[in-house]
Amino acid sequence: MPHDETTFPFPPGPHGGPPHAYTSRRSACPLAPVVLPSGDEVLLATAYDDVKAVLGDPRFSRNLRYAGAPRMLPDADFTDDPDALVNMDPPEHTRLRRIAQAAFTPRQAESRRARIQAVADELLAEMRAGGPPADLMVTFAFPLPINIICDLLGVPTRDSPQFRHWSDMFLSTSAAAAPERRKVGAEFAAYVDGLIAARRRDPGEDLLDELINAHDEDDRLSAVELARIVRGLIIAGHETTGNVIGRGIITLLRHPEQLAALREHPALLPSAVEEILRTEVPGHGGLLRVATDALSLPSGGTVARGQGVLAPVVAANYDPERFPAPDTFDVRRADNKHVTFGHGPHFCLGANLARVELQVAIGSLVRELPDLALAGSAQDLTWIGGSRVCGVSQLPVTW
Repeated sequence: MPHDETTFPFPPGPHGGPPHAYTSRRSACPLAPVVLPSGDEVLLATAYDDVKAVLGDPRFSRNLRYAGAPRMLPDADFTDDPDALVNMDPPEHTRLRRIAQAAFTPRQAESRRARIQAVADELLAEMRAGGPPADLMVTFAFPLPINIICDLLGVPTRDSPQFRHWSDMFLSTSAAAAPERRKVGAEFAAYVDGLIAARRRDPGEDLLDELINAHDEDDRLSAVELARIVRGLIIAGHETTGNVIGRGIITLLRHPEQLAALREHPALLPSAVEEILRTEVPGHGGLLRVATDALSLPSGGTVARGQGVLAPVVAANYDPERFPAPDTFDVRRADNKHVTFGHGPHFCLGANLARVELQVAIGSLVRELPDLALAGSAQDLTWIGGSRVCGVSQLPVTW
């Protein structure tokens, strides 16, 4: 295996695409060792069936808090928090997820479509008023999901600019960022604690109130769990969706024939969004898991008890055994069973809402800005490194 394919994370491919290492490793050995920034060696799964197995098999645990457990980073990060939903295994994970999931059903997501469209229209009107060029990430891609998660929780939208900084540090994979990560973590915790206290003094009827009631009245949430869920929803509620909006527009502009087909046939919007979700996964890594028992994966690879495994969904989404011509962006692709939202117990809680947001965001930009274009070339875009997400630092556009 080439030396530059033995140490994670790998550099992204062209236009922020999946690392080439995933393709070569999948061909040579779909389950092979890789060294993490912490110096720990784990297995990296790159085949579709293996990734799904790791995500869905209860013998893979998110508990990485014991002595000797594999770590992504050498210093403390969010994986050390036992009360964070993303770090829990069933049945505790199931208990907490059930409390919030009623707000994210397909019906609930669809009921918010009109509000999401209204926010998109407002943001586009402001963007037009400011005139081109504009940074689409700042003016539209991030504000839209931030506004919606604020609406859902009942969080003041005026506070949302802080969310971007907190999120950037929370998702950093740079060891050099550890001191700042701790500082930002304390700031974010204090903000959410203040938010909860204020809502207790002045109750409303939002998801935040439902979560507070689950603690105060039903005793289904501890105080720590309540705060962790709120913080997790704020970060997860905008970070990935905002990046997928930006990446999706870049991809459509890079494939004018596909953009033209979408404009000519608006009914293609749902399948176009699914193809964007398949190809434009903003996270090139994944949540590290550890095997609680020895087992074999579909590719024939074996995992020892206590061994860590990284299973990136973007690697699965480009597996040619599952997706014919995986490098081809096709808004008409059928049977698009990507695993962008995960699989198994940790399947993305907000998947239904994210789909509606993406359909509204992409559809609005395609429909309302027929002359939308990059203000420069795709090669000039700067892709963010040292993070669990891969997105552009800026997306200058004109129309």
